[in-house]
Amino acid sequence: MPNSLAILMMSIWPFVTLAMYLRMPTSAAVIWSILAGYLLLPAATVLDLPGLPGLSKYSIPPLFGYIFASALLGRLVPLMPKTTSGRILAWLVLLGPLLTVATNGDPILINSQTTLPALRPYDAASVMIGQLGFLCIWALAREFLNDRNAVRHLATALVISFLWYSLPMLYEVRMSPQLHILIYGFFQHDFLQMMRQGGFRPIVFLEHGLWIAILTSMSAMLAVVLAREAGPDMKNRWYGAAIYLLIVLVLCKSMAALLYALLLIPALLFASGRRLAQIAMLLAFLVMSYPVLRTFDVIPTDRLVEMAGRISDERAQSLKFRFDNEDALLRHAMQRPLFGWGGWGRSTIHDAATGEPISTADGLWVIAIGYAGFAGFIGQFGLLALPILLLGRAHRAAGREVSVLAGGVAVVLAANLIDLLPNATITPLTWLFSGAMLGYLERLRRGEDTLDAALPASSPASPARGKAFSGLVGRPAMGPRTLL
Repeated sequence: MPNSLAILMMSIWPFVTLAMYLRMPTSAAVIWSILAGYLLLPAATVLDLPGLPGLSKYSIPPLFGYIFASALLGRLVPLMPKTTSGRILAWLVLLGPLLTVATNGDPILINSQTTLPALRPYDAASVMIGQLGFLCIWALAREFLNDRNAVRHLATALVISFLWYSLPMLYEVRMSPQLHILIYGFFQHDFLQMMRQGGFRPIVFLEHGLWIAILTSMSAMLAVVLAREAGPDMKNRWYGAAIYLLIVLVLCKSMAALLYALLLIPALLFASGRRLAQIAMLLAFLVMSYPVLRTFDVIPTDRLVEMAGRISDERAQSLKFRFDNEDALLRHAMQRPLFGWGGWGRSTIHDAATGEPISTADGLWVIAIGYAGFAGFIGQFGLLALPILLLGRAHRAAGREVSVLAGGVAVVLAANLIDLLPNATITPLTWLFSGAMLGYLERLRRGEDTLDAALPASSPASPARGKAFSGLVGRPAMGPRTLL
């Protein structure tokens, strides 16, 4: 049960977001309002307002940020990307819930005591609000983080944040995951899942130890990318940060997140930008084709379980449990493959005698297909992977080589997408990096010289700041404008 501080933090964050947009350049406000909100606000906490879907730390920073950023611009930040494929995918995400509700108007009878309700228009509205939160992050990133400097600032912000966040993480590794209980009054997940290898996984204020592990892995990889981009005076510092974050990652006790870093960091150290773009594209194709490969039983699951058994029996049993549940859920999803089953537990498998759920969904891909069908999977994963798939083509069209920064960020984003196959570790940062990369490519395809831009993308919006808020707060304050 959230305490009063948890409710207070959720309630004041719109005002914290407003202060950031008033005091910082818009690009920095976009980064820090979403990043700080995700890392600091309580997990598993929802503000239920009368007649409205619940607001969480996933939706409060982007929705209010979108309002404030639009006020600064004097126009609405466009939700739809400029690429045709992006617009199709975005509309698929927005309209998909309506199609899911339209095809699930029938209740499901489990037994004489248990019936799963039919979907209603309110269910579609609730899902669309949640989707709108992520699309607002994506739109803000495309609008304000769409040049090389802004992408570098975003990567820098994540690395710096996790250098600081490692302090409470190390505390929880030693003392057990208890900060969320001490500060917000409750534990956000199953405590037993935070115990691994005779010790503890850190979780701090995130959803699970796996979420904090994948973000630590991404931060370590991004530190390597920033080191390759840095001058001689900063290069060793970034490499030092990468080594330190790798040590913290080992303490997170997540084999998958550690494996991504160990496999990809050599490429990030030595490969050219073009080669990094090819690696990222290969990983993105694997993610997009994975449901089809699993449907036709192409993935050698038995072989993977056997390989995991060489590491430990516990990991082999965990992986086999995941694959068995994916097989069962996929068979259930194939009964309504196009638009899925929707919510209220309709996409899960229930015991016919007791009516209790007997399936567990871990990977986001199987959750998306069960809930919204292949249309939902293609829309959501297609939007996230779109900048990776367009990276090489956009640079060739502009007559430019892919930079190490662009290729490296694409590889890190692809690693996050790969982790969505065994886990559901999607975060606001996933959408932030995807939107920033797509905005960068859209500017590149328009022929704008963004590779050596001296000013952040938000600078044109700065003169409108005083005009947009002149009646509310008066003249904007001068002085330091950014945490970066």
